[in-house]
Amino acid sequence: MKCTICRGVLGTSTLVGVMVAGLAGAQGLRNPPEGAVALGHVGGAVVLTEDASAVSHNPANLVDLKQAEVLPTLTVIHTETDFTGPAGTATTDSPWKMLPNVFAAYPINTRYVMGIGITTPYGQSMEWNPDGAFRYTAPYSAMLAVVNVNPTLAARLNDKVSVGVGLDAYWSRLEMKQRFPWSAMTRNPMTPDGSIVAKGDGEGIGANAAIDVKLTASQTLALTYRSPFRVDYEGDVDVSGMPAGAQALGLSPASDFDSSIDFPAVAALGYGLKLSDTVRVGVDVEWVQSSRYKTLELDGGADNALLNAPGAANPMAPVSIRQDWDDSWTAGFGVDWRALPDVTLRAGYIHLWSPVPDETLAPTLPDISRDVVKRRNRLPACAACVRSGLCLQHHPRPNCQLRSESRLRRDLRDQFAHRQRVIRLLVLRPWRPPLKR
Repeated sequence: MKCTICRGVLGTSTLVGVMVAGLAGAQGLRNPPEGAVALGHVGGAVVLTEDASAVSHNPANLVDLKQAEVLPTLTVIHTETDFTGPAGTATTDSPWKMLPNVFAAYPINTRYVMGIGITTPYGQSMEWNPDGAFRYTAPYSAMLAVVNVNPTLAARLNDKVSVGVGLDAYWSRLEMKQRFPWSAMTRNPMTPDGSIVAKGDGEGIGANAAIDVKLTASQTLALTYRSPFRVDYEGDVDVSGMPAGAQALGLSPASDFDSSIDFPAVAALGYGLKLSDTVRVGVDVEWVQSSRYKTLELDGGADNALLNAPGAANPMAPVSIRQDWDDSWTAGFGVDWRALPDVTLRAGYIHLWSPVPDETLAPTLPDISRDVVKRRNRLPACAACVRSGLCLQHHPRPNCQLRSESRLRRDLRDQFAHRQRVIRLLVLRPWRPPLKR
């Protein structure tokens, strides 16, 4: 694991880039699955997801909808990271995260169904005390948000085969904030700190497709694919508290900001088995092409000298930070049990392999492979009712001690403990107009 500790003036903000990698959870930059059904049987969502949220998980399943449906959802996450090391102790702030999603599907006729999803498939955020243990060595706040508008068309080719295709139109925002010790330049300890805020927006385009094959009356095989995409960010770098001497060196209180992130392709294979009229089982295996994320490029324009490491051959050149993520896999299973005509119980298990290698793991959030167990109930709902899912995560190494290599102290050892206690997804009752095929 590598980090950079500031030396003098230049290089203080090198970890702006590393912080983006530190946002990664056990599935890189991916968020939890969208929709209550997919959350409930998380390890078997490819075949078992049968509501409008199939737009995200397997659009070929939309052909089984009998009527139009609008499904708004809200995922609420509580996550914290503790740090203990030579620099002190710290706990992340703002542990509650909210991820809104909405889906809609409309049967055109007995063969075709169109749908749309507005989702947040990628994105993380991390916030430390600005005056805490990482005051000068890492951004105290970083946020990545990705929104996907996903129009979809599903078709039933025959009694055994159905397909779905969709367009992914992404919008993303990247924002990072860090303290800067101007006293290191003025040599006056009374000089107040400044801050560096880098933020930018960008767009990307991708596509997705799926196929369902009914092997027998009780068995289904499904294959889904979502293409990779790239987002190029454009925005601004704002630097506060800059003394006059810094501007004389060519630095600027405001400059352009450019960056880019390569997001992965995702392919999944799902198998579903209907054990009885009331019980279904699904098994999923998923491959994530995280190896596309090889470097993080940061261009702060006139303020590149604040981003480069000490001793850089050209401190005004854009920064390229090695990431070298690995391709990763997930595997799990899910179960549906219709206990009563209006009561369905769901449960699932999934193992997540981390794509982040130890060599480029960021100090702000240790990313490790983990197990996830989810359970969910679906009860009769009235206008004021919601459906909910509960997620419990097991970390094989909840307090993982990681070796940190820096330019100043290669024997530095830091400790992190990451807790993601509960993921709860609230789903408003789907709105289904009285229109049947």
